[in-house]
Amino acid sequence: MHGLAQREGAITCHTRYQKRIFEDDRKNLNSPLICYGDADLYICFEPVEALRRGIFASNKTSFVINEYKIPSVTVTADLEKYPSLDKIKEILNGYSQEVYFINATDLALKKFGSTQQMNLIMLGFALPTHKIPFIEIKHYEEVIKEWLEEEDKNIKALNLGVQEGIRVINKY
Repeated sequence: MHGLAQREGAITCHTRYQKRIFEDDRKNLNSPLICYGDADLYICFEPVEALRRGIFASNKTSFVINEYKIPSVTVTADLEKYPSLDKIKEILNGYSQEVYFINATDLALKKFGSTQQMNLIMLGFALPTHKIPFIEIKHYEEVIKEWLEEEDKNIKALNLGVQEGIRVINKY
């Protein structure tokens, strides 16, 4: 994780999953970083963030993007223009046709009165892409129960995201 958010910077986090361990250690994951062009899934909490790390995307990548815009300092100072969601989608379609938007921030505010659950809505929204196929919803719910406060609210947020993902992505 790269933590520059306190200074208006980006936070990038790679998560790699390995379903089983191989006897030949060279076949096992040995790095926490994803290779260029090898990302299966981008979960973007802000639209422009989807554009910042395009080097990891390819035609196999699914993008799930929160529509809520957080303009950078250069945009608020009128030094740059924030791209439209249509323009962002057009650029990302150069990598993949799987580009999906949801306004998880507004949904969290409407359903829970806080933006706190936006990240779980986004995780749930990503699940119908089937890019994390071997982790079931019940496993996420177990982790929420063990590690998070307000477990009922957070489980509802995860499941709300899944429902929205099913509706938008139409796969699950």
